[in-house]
Amino acid sequence: MILKFSSLLIAGVFACLPLLVDAHHSMSEFDRSVLVEVEGVISRVSWKNPHVLLEVTSTGEAGTLLTWNLEGSAVSAQRRYGLTGDEMSVGDMVRVAGSPSTRRDQYLQMHHVLLANGTELLVGRIREPRWSNTVIGAESWVADAAKIAAARGNGIFRVWSQGTRAWYFADLLGPPNYKVNESAAAMAAKWDDIADNPLIECVAPGMPALMGNPYPMEFVQVGEDIELRFEEFDVVRKIHVGGEFPDLANVEPSHHGYSVGHWEGETLVVDTFRVSWPYFDRVGVLQTENVMINERFTAEDNGNRLGYVLTVDEPAALVEPFVWDAYFVWKPGEEVGRYECTLEEWASTESTL
Repeated sequence: MILKFSSLLIAGVFACLPLLVDAHHSMSEFDRSVLVEVEGVISRVSWKNPHVLLEVTSTGEAGTLLTWNLEGSAVSAQRRYGLTGDEMSVGDMVRVAGSPSTRRDQYLQMHHVLLANGTELLVGRIREPRWSNTVIGAESWVADAAKIAAARGNGIFRVWSQGTRAWYFADLLGPPNYKVNESAAAMAAKWDDIADNPLIECVAPGMPALMGNPYPMEFVQVGEDIELRFEEFDVVRKIHVGGEFPDLANVEPSHHGYSVGHWEGETLVVDTFRVSWPYFDRVGVLQTENVMINERFTAEDNGNRLGYVLTVDEPAALVEPFVWDAYFVWKPGEEVGRYECTLEEWASTESTL
């Protein structure tokens, strides 16, 4: 279905959809069965993580000015499709197509932006152009040739990109494969993806949910220990290798916990304890500080693939230990960029319903 903004009355038209346990980051908010087109002038641009945001001013049927807030994918995703943010400026006339929010008036998850020069920008989940043959954003990955040629790695010590197409353990095309108990399911049913989502407030996800994020990570040797550096939210996990095992009662709980690693041949085995992050996933399944996390990282295929097995034991929420058998890939030239999450107060995160 396609709707033009001039005939659209957002408020009250879209029923509030129930939030499912397998919802993705803010995706449950948007009605993807509908595409709304908006034509107007860009009045604000925020080319920052966690989302690209545009404010577009258009003219309604009665001649009144309408202000639209438009949300695109994160900058971390945009730059991997060749988009820099320099393509759009305040004052530009644009046509935008996106999925309408079921929670906020005149708010779209934008997929297509048509510039006055005829160039179409693909800034959301849809990678097929809508209006133009001149397109930026259709390429699945754009890397600098010099960086590709200079890329080096040693075993697990390199930059890894997500190979398993998942978002916080949920397959992009299906539900998560973990089973929660009735109590945990009841709590998750109360989750509000706008009001309760800490990622929207630029709070980095803790363990184990951090491991399901879509952006690169890098293993770096620091003395005897290992750092696992993530692009998303600029998180750095420290993995303690060697030395005496600490008294966990003296370890202060933290969102990413205390990680201890050892080598079994070519496999790095990591156990993580004392995690204070309250969520197992990112849609409201709770966990306690008693959660036990085991990870196994193995460089495979001459360093082109990283096998990854995550096991989470949390009896307070899970019917049985959750095992996620996933993998990452080495893309020479890929880097762990800066995320620098920034809140924009002018784009409201509050529901109008």
